[in-house]
Amino acid sequence: MMPSYIHTMWYILATNLKLLTRTIVDKLIDMFIWLIVMSIVTIYLLPAFGIEASYGAFLIASMAASGGVFEQFSSTVQLLSDFEGNQVISFYFMLPMPSWLVLLTYMIFYAINTFVICFGVIPVSKLIFWNHFSLEHFSIAKYGLMLLLTSLFYGAFTLWLAGMVKNIERIGNAWMRFIFPMWTFGGFQYSYNVLFDMSPFFARLSLINPQLYIMEGTRAAILGQQGSLNIWLCAGMILIFTVLFAAHAIYLIKKRLDFV
Repeated sequence: MMPSYIHTMWYILATNLKLLTRTIVDKLIDMFIWLIVMSIVTIYLLPAFGIEASYGAFLIASMAASGGVFEQFSSTVQLLSDFEGNQVISFYFMLPMPSWLVLLTYMIFYAINTFVICFGVIPVSKLIFWNHFSLEHFSIAKYGLMLLLTSLFYGAFTLWLAGMVKNIERIGNAWMRFIFPMWTFGGFQYSYNVLFDMSPFFARLSLINPQLYIMEGTRAAILGQQGSLNIWLCAGMILIFTVLFAAHAIYLIKKRLDFV
């Protein structure tokens, strides 16, 4: 039975990946425009206002962890549109495979989407900002692990958002109520240590935010540990959050589409 499930999962993945090829170039261009514009401002302009030059590398590492943040929104829009439109996903539910496995396949697809978009951030940043972006402490193994776990989390969180938002007219809620606050308070512009020095209470409170572990773990893999949260702690917490969000997302979507 399992080989049959794998074949069906591959069919769903292949169908969606074929659609992804139509837009992936535009997605990569958008990602690199955001990366380059933000990096130029941080590396060349902000030092004139007293910001340390090393902050540029810090922010590039943060952006490497953030590619999936924006992709979550567009993927959630597409999924909600399907829920309220053609409901292609309902066809997949009729295939000889448990409904939860169909949703898991969607999660894997969104993870692949994120992985592809984020994969080029580090090499492109190095090529463009050469001496301003040191890879002295970069670990390809640790970065690969963090990119994989981060992509899986973003895939699970996309499903969860689609389950939480009531309809496509309220898609703005996904950004303003979930994505933006989680990303803003997830350490994009600051490290956990800096926050802890300023306010231990808020630092400990931020530990319930999965985005914090994504940021801290990715920066540790790219820039070295340097007092950040331990990368193995981050990896473990990302995995736990992925399982929790995936399980709740499957429950929400099955309930929404009346599948049991």
